[in-house]
Amino acid sequence: MAKKKRFIFLSNEFYNAYPASEYPEMEQKLNRPYIQVYVEIDGIQFAIPLRSDIHHPHVLWTDKTNHCGVDFSKAVVIKQENYIDMNKVPHLRQNEFDALRGKDYRIKIKMQNYIKKYKKAKQDLSNPINQNLVKYSTLQYFEEELGIFPKK
Repeated sequence: MAKKKRFIFLSNEFYNAYPASEYPEMEQKLNRPYIQVYVEIDGIQFAIPLRSDIHHPHVLWTDKTNHCGVDFSKAVVIKQENYIDMNKVPHLRQNEFDALRGKDYRIKIKMQNYIKKYKKAKQDLSNPINQNLVKYSTLQYFEEELGIFPKK
């Protein structure tokens, strides 16, 4: 794949492949798309949205007072190069840009930790906290890519 940008938008091809009716936990605002942070972990490419109105701990805050940040619970796997819209250039608010400056490694580590937490939660769905983590996470749609397979 071609060299990726740090901040991206997902393409119409992505949203056509993952319609909201079938993937309700994915953040989809076609009229005002989410800026995504691009990160690669173990050969898997992720897009992690910058969101507001976040009320859970799976986040890297860019503006904690206003509940804005990088929301790991809504990360998606980018399976195809055309899932990234190379024609749109994301423009971050200065305060968010400043909050993310120099945080690439931290974002990657926090995403790795979130994946581990998701996998662990998946192992014990009798716990209500784990049930909620799995229920509201977009990783549920990418378990095969993450090496999570149903128990036999």
